[in-house]
Amino acid sequence: MRGFKTQHLSWGRGLLVGWLAWTAYSMLYAGILSLQVGVVYVYALFGSLLSHYLMALYSVPVWFLVTRVLANKRSPLHLLSHLVGALLYAYVWHWSFLESFHRLFGEKVWQQSQLTFIKYWLIHEAIVVYAVFVGIFYVWRYQQQLREKEQREAELRLHANQMELAVLKAQLNPHFLFNTLNSINALVGSDPEAARRVLAQLAEVLRYSLESDRQPLVPLSEELRFVETYLAIEKARFGRRLQIQMEIDESARPLLVPPMILQPLAENAVKHGIAPKEEGGELTLRVQRQENHLAIEVADNGVGAATTHSDNLLNNGRGLHNTDLRLRKMFGDEAGLQVGNGKEGFQVKFQIPVTSNQESVFSSLFTAH
Repeated sequence: MRGFKTQHLSWGRGLLVGWLAWTAYSMLYAGILSLQVGVVYVYALFGSLLSHYLMALYSVPVWFLVTRVLANKRSPLHLLSHLVGALLYAYVWHWSFLESFHRLFGEKVWQQSQLTFIKYWLIHEAIVVYAVFVGIFYVWRYQQQLREKEQREAELRLHANQMELAVLKAQLNPHFLFNTLNSINALVGSDPEAARRVLAQLAEVLRYSLESDRQPLVPLSEELRFVETYLAIEKARFGRRLQIQMEIDESARPLLVPPMILQPLAENAVKHGIAPKEEGGELTLRVQRQENHLAIEVADNGVGAATTHSDNLLNNGRGLHNTDLRLRKMFGDEAGLQVGNGKEGFQVKFQIPVTSNQESVFSSLFTAH
């Protein structure tokens, strides 16, 4: 409804501007005619207004011809079509103008206006006006097609980004499920009760995973609950070898983050940092709100990385690599993962814009990138 009103306001402004332009042109034309031909200005003005208002009216079929009939076709008959159109436009306009003027103002004004002496000039003017109309309409049509093309390309880019993000997230889900099932399998023989508890936690994790596909951003509090459930599953497997430290800025909990963005980082820390270490280690998740950004860090005090080159670190593991791609596609390159060895073990950091309004931010993400 709002777009409908906006469109009507735009059309209304366009008609008003067009009417003012034609009226000003008619007044100027009447002055020139009065000086050059000697027609009384009042009569020249009456004739000029009637003449040019009719020209504006007859521009409607010209508009239809250019934008609907000929605009999307490429034919050598275009020039012939416009030659016929110009002659037909001039004839219809000239006949209707003279008839209307004679009927509206009477015989006396007709004689005093001296229109019969300038009829060939009027026909010439009508042909020129037709050519100007056609040029303007073609330019407008070209600009409209250009805007439509840009809009289609933007929609295609948006669709492609959405598809790529969906694929990236879909690649994470089977990987996560496979590792979780392995954890449950390890518990079935030694601790059936723990296995049942982990199965219930897995059901909660899968519920969140399925629901996360329906929305691009979720509150941080929900993402944290999901990661805590995942880590509880891993802790059931590793026992005392896995310690978990949460350092969460409470003011950041309502803010929005991409769903399932933290789990691959936690999984990477457990699998590659803590699991290979005989005595195990500690995983630390830090979330801090910093002005217009949300700073997130997942660190461990495990074995660390063998290489210090960040590109190699990101490309070695699917979880880190896909998470990095998701962040870059949603928030730009500056939101990509920062990875490397810390004082002890391995750490992963990233920053995303602070937001609490899902619709406005998500729409801006893909128009910008």
